Amino acid sequence: MAYRPYRGRRRRGSGVGLALGVLAAGALAVGVSWYFYLPISASPGARASANEVRDDRRISGPPPPLADVLARGRHAFHAGRWTDAEEQFSLAAEVAPASGEAQTGWARSLLNQNRLVPAIERARRAVELDGRSADAHAVLAVALDWSGDIEPAVAVARRAVELDASSVAAHAALAEALTDSYLLDEADDALARAVELDPMDPDVWRVTGNLFEMRSDYQAAVGAYERAIELAPHYSYLHVSLGHAQRAQQRYAEALGAFATAASLAPTDARAMGGMGMVYAARLEYVPASAHFERAIDIDPTYATAYAQLAWLHYARREYAQAAPLFERAAELDHDNERGAQYRHALGWILVNAGRPAEAREQFKRSLELDPSLRGARDGLAAVQAAR
Repeated sequence: MAYRPYRGRRRRGSGVGLALGVLAAGALAVGVSWYFYLPISASPGARASANEVRDDRRISGPPPPLADVLARGRHAFHAGRWTDAEEQFSLAAEVAPASGEAQTGWARSLLNQNRLVPAIERARRAVELDGRSADAHAVLAVALDWSGDIEPAVAVARRAVELDASSVAAHAALAEALTDSYLLDEADDALARAVELDPMDPDVWRVTGNLFEMRSDYQAAVGAYERAIELAPHYSYLHVSLGHAQRAQQRYAEALGAFATAASLAPTDARAMGGMGMVYAARLEYVPASAHFERAIDIDPTYATAYAQLAWLHYARREYAQAAPLFERAAELDHDNERGAQYRHALGWILVNAGRPAEAREQFKRSLELDPSLRGARDGLAAVQAAR
């Protein structure tokens, strides 16, 4: 889930207009550079939201054998058919409510659709049912990591490794969470162990790409993602990862192609639409960028990244009235403290510009609670207090 967050740094200046102008320029330059890698689905009309779990199916007649249902779920999953896998694993959980394997497979299928809330719920249930399962802990760790709960993700991944030191999934999950914690040397060690255990696991190569990206080695990241795709060409989220690395290299046509492939494999993958939006934003093509972010929100009304990216576009163009509610929604949905601080920081300056200093002060204070190092929020709070 590597990203390069907009950290809100700006020069001290005189006047709210200058402050907002510099911040807007920064938002356009780097605010659109971060994204969720989250490794995904039924049409939007088939479910009320991306985080809704179907629970209305009832088995009619004799229940099918659990082993058969689990086998069908595994087959669909390995073919990259996430919704089919979800269907089978959820059926398995209905056939055998105490099956940790059914809950783990269900959680992983939801995770690959970027449906993080129900994925976490199912993974926690799997851990409850089988507290010795490294696989269940690994899925929970990745789901927490993608949702922005990085420290708990590291703890759960460490527990997965303790439970089974030979688990590829456990070491890969730990490497990913450590990467997002900026503990890169430890991530190297965990990843090396995962590669040693199974160099043919596509997610091992995806996490390898994440680690390269965290070090800004995008060419190596592209190579890692391409290797992952060779191993699992039908895994939609691998193409999303590749597209973002290509976008970072300004290989925009190739990035659009990677996102288009992801969208063809999983037509309702909000991340594919969001990735396309980021490419168009990087090319300063704001109309198609906005259209793709709005499409991503239509697909998944809980996808924080799309709200934030659309907000930054409005912010960069000084369309503050349109940006504010989008930042609010992104802040509600995103559990990552750094990104939440950025949204609150931007909201603070919008409120300063609107002549609402008391509300701006509260946003700056909330921003600093989330990220005490955010200089722009400190500047904003000082500016509001100086004006009293």
